[in-house]
Formats: sequence, structure tokens, C-alpha cells
Amino acid sequence: MLLFAFKSFAQSDAKSHEMACNDGVIFSCSLLGSLYQWGDGIPQDHAKAISYYEKACDGGSSYSCLMLGSMYEYGEGVPKSNIQALKFLEMACELEEKQGCKAYSRLNKKLDR
Repeated sequence: MLLFAFKSFAQSDAKSHEMACNDGVIFSCSLLGSLYQWGDGIPQDHAKAISYYEKACDGGSSYSCLMLGSMYEYGEGVPKSNIQALKFLEMACELEEKQGCKAYSRLNKKLDR
């Protein structure tokens, strides 16, 4: 019963964040990306995760840019693409996400070999 209540809460929470994201609340877009990427209380859906992360990244969410870069680097829900990964990791770095800078540098060095 408790699991059902949690899933029901997570789904209603996702709906409220979806409405907020559609209204331009970048945090909600980023949160939805994460919920869909990991299937946290809602069904896992990488296509939706990518979509919400892209919206949040375009809105200045460094975390979302980092997550997009990672998803493209490892081909999680999208075709693997180091070019796309570098693009989003560089955006994360420019938005002062330290992990984005580290990942960008690591992948760039790996491709220079």
C-alpha cells in the first residue's frame, strides 16, 4: 500500500512539474529529466528525459547540460555521439558546472589520442 501511495504521489508530483516546466520553470524541467532518466517513481523514458534536459539546458541548467552530455557519451536513450556529448559538456562547463568541465576535458583528451 505504501509503495502505491509513493508512486501515486510521484506521478502527481511529476504532473505538477510538467505544468511548471511548460510555464518556463527550468528547475522543473531539469527535475523531470532526472525522474524520467532514472524511472524514479514514474516509468523510465529516456526520450522524455532527453527532451526535458534539453529544455532545461537551453534555459541555463548546468546539471541538465551535464546529464545530456553523459547520455550522449554513453548512448543512453540516444545514439552514442561524442560530438553531441562534447557540445553539452562544454555548455555545462561554460555554466560553471565543475563536473561538466572535468568530463569535457576527459572526453576531449580521450578523442585526441
